[in-house]
Amino acid sequence: MENNINNEEPCLVPASGQGFSVFYRNRYLYSRYNPEAASVRTAESYTVLPQTLVLGFSPLLGYGLPELISRLPENCALVLIEADEALFKLSNGYVQKLIKDKPNIYNICISSGSAFFSLFTQKILPSFANFKYCLPVELSGGAQLYKPFYQSLTALVDNAINQFWRNRITLVKLGRLYARNIFKNLGMMPFAKSLKSASVSRPIVICGSGPSLEGAIEFLQKNSDDCFVIAVDNALMPLLSNGIFPDAIIAVESQLAVEKSYIGSAGTKIDIIADLTSRPHVLNLTGGGVSFFMSEYEQCNYLERIKKAFNCIIIPPLGSVGLAATEIALILRKNENVPVFICGLDFSFKPCKTHCKESTSHKNLLNESCRIAPLLRGESSFGANNCFFAGKDGKPSITTPALSGYGRTFAARYSRVLNLFDISSEGMELALERKDFASAEELIQNCSESMMTAFSEATEKSGSGAAVQIETARQFLTDELESLEKLKFRLVNGVELDEIVPSLKEREYLYLHFPDGYKEPSLEKSFLNRVRAEIDFFIKDIQFSLAEIEKSGI
Repeated sequence: MENNINNEEPCLVPASGQGFSVFYRNRYLYSRYNPEAASVRTAESYTVLPQTLVLGFSPLLGYGLPELISRLPENCALVLIEADEALFKLSNGYVQKLIKDKPNIYNICISSGSAFFSLFTQKILPSFANFKYCLPVELSGGAQLYKPFYQSLTALVDNAINQFWRNRITLVKLGRLYARNIFKNLGMMPFAKSLKSASVSRPIVICGSGPSLEGAIEFLQKNSDDCFVIAVDNALMPLLSNGIFPDAIIAVESQLAVEKSYIGSAGTKIDIIADLTSRPHVLNLTGGGVSFFMSEYEQCNYLERIKKAFNCIIIPPLGSVGLAATEIALILRKNENVPVFICGLDFSFKPCKTHCKESTSHKNLLNESCRIAPLLRGESSFGANNCFFAGKDGKPSITTPALSGYGRTFAARYSRVLNLFDISSEGMELALERKDFASAEELIQNCSESMMTAFSEATEKSGSGAAVQIETARQFLTDELESLEKLKFRLVNGVELDEIVPSLKEREYLYLHFPDGYKEPSLEKSFLNRVRAEIDFFIKDIQFSLAEIEKSGI
């Protein structure tokens, strides 16, 4: 019978028992004898936990769909996905009858992960904040036609949900500090240099603080004058102690502990490229110029207002200073022909040695060692979640879930970037083209001397526009201060309650770090009491920034 069926389009085939099967691409997508039974058994085999995003792959004629829907708790959502347009055209009519008037059930046809995630961005599908689990369900044999795609989509969604909650944990711990640092740094922004995209023609070398940096020291000593050297903060002292002065330091750390990385750097006049969330005090430690960029750690209105008011380079929230350094380097290089080399970005470490010599972490390890706590103790190397793998040099290396996650992100984001090379001899494989030091040196020497660009040309002072930028910052901070004072008055006196929620939605920094900060602000007393306690922190920070601006006398 199959010979008489058009394989170009899916078609219904009467089953020998009852109902219909679907024949497509030389195969039956349901049983020819009892097409409904297998789908019903599949649906009934699942116990769906609360707050689960269920992905129903290839629903076709909807067999098993009523049983699956009946098992969904109220706070779950079901997304029915078909990757094949022909199957979706056949399926949609049957599915719509079954899901009509049922909330949180969606039927879509998509063929790429980016198209799927755009539905969340456009708020067509509910936010990942609503879910804690992802459950894939294959509702027909059509799921086998695109199995790799459905598997990758499941992995992407599962990772997105996990990433959301990991980010929430980070925001609960550090969200208030991020926001406070931003408002303090806004007072410095009018006096900072502006980063110039596509301005560096010299070869760029990015230096992380992993153990492999030690192997690159001789190469850097020989070639740093011909390169634009970018160092992460923890790599600063290892470089300086070997006579290597980087052109710029990338600063993203917001906490006090980072200041140890700058001990010994006073008077070096090295420029700092800082995230707006970074600790303000470290920005003046070297005595060099300061430039700002902003990592958009959360999609929220107050960051959008800052982006509109201030001219600042924006990068995605990458989590790691090594990734941020790479992102900035690619923004600064003149074009794709300018080679960029990375070293010390290992995302792993050797037993009992997590960072290179002279780094703060390595110095702390040496300083804390004693007879009862010897240097070769293994607490940091053999943690419960750590795992061994073979590094680039074939020797055992250790990584953690966080470091390996950064490594995978690096490989996914930069593996196809032209002229981005890895010159490290150890650490995690990052899917970049490898270069030994001799090959890298040859590339550097081949770069035309006429295209050499100093960092002073990669950044520029405000010049005649300084007064305008100062006035912009002063006006933004003054308006924000007035809004906080009004909000404080409303909360204390219980007046103009209808204005409170709209005002809070423009100032997420007041509650984003709450455990429930991902939810919409409300007029619940417990929530408003917590917000009221936060306002004074930010009033003080904004007043500090305004005082810094007033010192300019402009």
